[in-house]
Amino acid sequence: MKLRNTCLLALALMAAAAQAVAQQTTTPANTVQRELIYCADRMSHEEREAYRAKMQATRTREAKEALRTAHRSEMQERARAAGREGPCEPLGPRGGGWSSGQGRGPAK
Repeated sequence: MKLRNTCLLALALMAAAAQAVAQQTTTPANTVQRELIYCADRMSHEEREAYRAKMQATRTREAKEALRTAHRSEMQERARAAGREGPCEPLGPRGGGWSSGQGRGPAK
């Protein structure tokens, strides 16, 4: 009986170790936090990826800010040309929140 319990315990430990190793190999080593892109909902996937590539290639804070300002102006011009004058906010994390109108308003 002791041998059977020992074998079951060893199998359980090996299964847990295998699961831990599998989780480590599927998790990216260095995750990059992505910046919320102004008017991302009005851009194609390719445009968003190109913008991200430009931001990654830009090294100084001032150059990044200049790129953001130019992008914002371009997107506002695109909105005017399409007849959309409303505010354009970056897409936030999925799942709702303040930007989706699901947040709490002022207490009454």
